[in-house]
Amino acid sequence: MKMNIPQEKALRWAAQGLTIVAVAAAAIAAVLYSKVDELEASASQTRVQSENAAQLSAAARKKLQDELKAAGDKAAVQEQQLNEMEKFKILLAKVEPQIAAVLEGVAGAKASKPDARAGALTGLGLIGQIVHGGKHEAALANLDRALLVDKTACVASLAVNLGGAKQIEVAPDCQALLPAAPVAAESKPAETAAAGEAGKSAPAAVKN
Repeated sequence: MKMNIPQEKALRWAAQGLTIVAVAAAAIAAVLYSKVDELEASASQTRVQSENAAQLSAAARKKLQDELKAAGDKAAVQEQQLNEMEKFKILLAKVEPQIAAVLEGVAGAKASKPDARAGALTGLGLIGQIVHGGKHEAALANLDRALLVDKTACVASLAVNLGGAKQIEVAPDCQALLPAAPVAAESKPAETAAAGEAGKSAPAAVKN
């Protein structure tokens, strides 16, 4: 049995179908458009993060290069200074016998004052340490002789201690002749402050 569908109704159905398809297509397009926006925003953020990371990496690399260069320059200066000191030691060793003879004459002269004799013997000891090393026995012997003549000879006392073979007591005002060794930061102020805070937070004692 054949059903005759009026042309007008068929056209209406077709229009409705096209409308549904158009609405569905528009919805799909909207979803895709929002996804594209999200992807573009994510890609832009990723690109910015990548550029920032590249800049930070370049800055860190430059800082490291600058630090290495500064360390290299410092090492070169120190090496040059060491080479110069070695040359001075060589030159001093060449004239050590002549200087030693003069200083021995001053140290042995009965007319010399005690401080002059102690200074001459200290000079002998220092020259011996510079040329032969801090633990050179003859140099230390001259420093000991200087201290026998003048127990308050600061330079002789410091030279003995710097040699490292033995340690003797040195007066505080003598210690001031040499730069103080760097010390670690003391934690006592911080500990005191912490103790004070703990005391504030502790419950007060009950008075009877």
